[in-house]
Amino acid sequence: MKSVKEATSTPLLSPLYSGPPYHYVDAKLFLALFNPTEESVRALLPAPLKPSQMPLAGLLFAEQPCKEAGTFMESGMLVQCMFDNPKTKEEEVGVYFCYNYVDTDVAQAAGREIWGYPRKRAKISLDWKKDTLVAKTQRDGVTILKAKCTLNDDGEWIDSGPNINVKVIPSVTGKGHDLAVVTAAYLKYDIKKGRSGEVEVELKNGPHDDFSKVVIETNMIGLYFDCDILVPEGTIVGKVKM
Repeated sequence: MKSVKEATSTPLLSPLYSGPPYHYVDAKLFLALFNPTEESVRALLPAPLKPSQMPLAGLLFAEQPCKEAGTFMESGMLVQCMFDNPKTKEEEVGVYFCYNYVDTDVAQAAGREIWGYPRKRAKISLDWKKDTLVAKTQRDGVTILKAKCTLNDDGEWIDSGPNINVKVIPSVTGKGHDLAVVTAAYLKYDIKKGRSGEVEVELKNGPHDDFSKVVIETNMIGLYFDCDILVPEGTIVGKVKM
């Protein structure tokens, strides 16, 4: 039995998850990139995050075989952003997770409590028909995220900077927050194979999921990768005013 000092998370005597780093082996990663309107980007990014020069966002769908958290499915929406790195005193590019979904309790709790990923539970699928991939996220009986791509070409990985999240912990008093910070995690990717093709993206509001702030101007490209991923411990890069 672990002592309280040895516990990494609650419940103390049988922690739900271990601490970072997390290792994903043979992950399947599908990115459906699109250009949102500038107004959408500004609406999705909380201060102190700022829009990048080109409005860029994407849907993420993935099968994540994780050594520490077990295999889970993941999806979400990422928006390219700029943030000030207090260590380097320079402005950097990152990708902010404005929506994030998983299908296990361990992945949900670990992602929210360690790094601040805004995770909810959902049913997530990656379905292949020959070279065509259809990815879906369903909640409350509604397909809230969907992307379709026929992968005919090679795909090249482009470093998009760290994963950025806003980690918010409400106060037990019901007033204010015990913690409201911006976190950054610099993931490492070992790309084994990449494919690409034209992509179609669909968003639909559900009873508890609102995408009304997202306006898509153009679909860009679909990218699929077989890869290994290292998710390290993160760092605090800013504070958020709630």
